[in-house]
Amino acid sequence: MRKIFTILIFLSATGLVRGQEINFSRVQDMTIWYNQSLKTDKQNSLILNYRSVQFGGQIAYNSVAALFSTPLLSKEGKDKPNSGYFSFSAGAASDKTNDGILNNSLGMLGISYAVPIGRHETYLAAGFQAQYYQTQLNVAGVANAFGDQYNNYGPIEGAPSADRLAAGWSYGHFNLNAGLSVFSNGRYDKWYVGGSVMQVNQPYAYKVKSDSTRLKPDIGFQGGYKYTTKDEDEVGFYMSMNWQGPAYRHYFELIYTKAIPGVVGGAAVGLGLGYRYNDALVPNIELRYQKLTMGILYDVNISTISASGIARDGVELALKMDF
Repeated sequence: MRKIFTILIFLSATGLVRGQEINFSRVQDMTIWYNQSLKTDKQNSLILNYRSVQFGGQIAYNSVAALFSTPLLSKEGKDKPNSGYFSFSAGAASDKTNDGILNNSLGMLGISYAVPIGRHETYLAAGFQAQYYQTQLNVAGVANAFGDQYNNYGPIEGAPSADRLAAGWSYGHFNLNAGLSVFSNGRYDKWYVGGSVMQVNQPYAYKVKSDSTRLKPDIGFQGGYKYTTKDEDEVGFYMSMNWQGPAYRHYFELIYTKAIPGVVGGAAVGLGLGYRYNDALVPNIELRYQKLTMGILYDVNISTISASGIARDGVELALKMDF
C-alpha cells in the first residue's frame, strides 16, 4: 500500500510538472537555468547540484543537475571591458524517486548575446533555449498497482490494464524558452534584472493532444544584487519568481560572505537564509576558495503538509567552478 500511495502522490504531482522547476536553492548560480540571457560574466563555469528530499519516510526523491556555460570570446576579448559577447550553455537534470518509479529528465542547449549599453560593464542581453523534457513511470515490481487486472481471487490472466501507465508509460516533448535581461558588473556592486518565458511553444505533455494536455507558458522574473566592501566582504540578495497559470514557484535568498584574509587567490565563508514561498526556510553555508564555491543547504519545512503529520526534510549540495 505504501508504494501505491507513493504512486498516487506523484501522479498528482506530475500534473504540475513543467520542466525547469526551482528544484535548487542557489538561484544565484542557476540564473541561466531559468533565463538564458543571464550569462553575466565572461568566464567559463561548471555548476553541479544534488538535492535529496524525504517525506515522512514514505516518499523520497533525488535531484541532480549539471550546467556548463562559456562566453564565445578569445582571451583578449574576455579582458576587454564594455564589449559585446555571445555565450553558450548546456545542461542536464534528473529527478528520480527512491525506487525509480518516477524519473524526470531534461536536456538543454542555449545561446545568448549581451551588448553594452553603458559604462561599468552594464549590458542588455537576450537569450534562447531549446530543451527536451521526458517523464517515465516504471511500476515493475509494484504489486496490485492497477486494480483492473485483479478480482477477488487474484490476478486475471491475460487481462490488459485500462490504465495508461500500466505498461511503463513515458512521454517526452520539446520546450522553447526565451529571456531578456539587464545587468551590471561594477567594482563594488553587481546587479541583474531579467524576465523569461518558458514553454513558448506550448507543447503537449501527453500523447493525447488536447487543450487540457497543452502546457501553458511559464512567466519568470529574476533579480539579484551583490555589494562588495573594500575588504572583499559581500552582502547579496537574490530572487527567482515563476508563474504558470494558477501555479507559482518563488524563491528568495539573503546571504552574507566574510572574506578570509591572507589567502592567495581569495577565500571566504558565508551564511545565508533562503525562503521558498509557502514551502520552506533554507538556511545555508557557503565556502569559497579561489574560483571554487561550495554550498550546503537544508530545508526546514513550513508548508501546510506538516499539518497532516507528514514530516519533510531536504539536503542540498552545490558546487560551482569558474575557470
